[in-house]
Amino acid sequence: MTRLASLATLALAMPLCGCVSVTTKITGSTRAGAEQLLLTGTADRAIAAIDFQPLAGRKVFLVTEKVSATDSEWLVFGLKRAMARQGLLLVDDKKEAEVVVEAAVGAYGTEDVDHRLSLPNSFSTGIIPIPMASTGTSALIRRSKQDSVVKLALFGYDAATRQLAWESDTVMEVGHLDRRFLGTRNITRRTSLPELETYPPRDLLR
Repeated sequence: MTRLASLATLALAMPLCGCVSVTTKITGSTRAGAEQLLLTGTADRAIAAIDFQPLAGRKVFLVTEKVSATDSEWLVFGLKRAMARQGLLLVDDKKEAEVVVEAAVGAYGTEDVDHRLSLPNSFSTGIIPIPMASTGTSALIRRSKQDSVVKLALFGYDAATRQLAWESDTVMEVGHLDRRFLGTRNITRRTSLPELETYPPRDLLR
């Protein structure tokens, strides 16, 4: 069936089964669990790409005022953990440092797109075993796609001379979570992060 014929068939079916709506969410201040995992997991991958080895063995103080993302505590923790793993000697007092490293986040967020084929309340699925929500207009078929992006960079300067001692490349990582639903049942899932293979649960209604 051609694309045009497919669209025509869908248009003819619309009065019977509902309508297609597209909702785009640019960003949100309150993060759901899946969004948190998607963002922090993408941040972990960005941090893992940074080579701190040129500063190994030196006393380093990390400046994080420009790390202002919602989940900044996890970002700071991840940076410090990566620095310690690569042999840097972290100090809590800037006066004790040989090198001062400044970190900044250029992007940290998500974009969501929902596609829904909805059924009106008066429509009955009959004997078809499709789990539907008990109230409101029910989505027969739904695709939920969420993308994440993290962009960050760091540089370090000698605490005594104030000269540039080291800098990272600007690192950008992206992630995705793409789910398809039949009624409330999650029938397919594709993601860039292993933890999102099992969370959120595939069945929304239990």
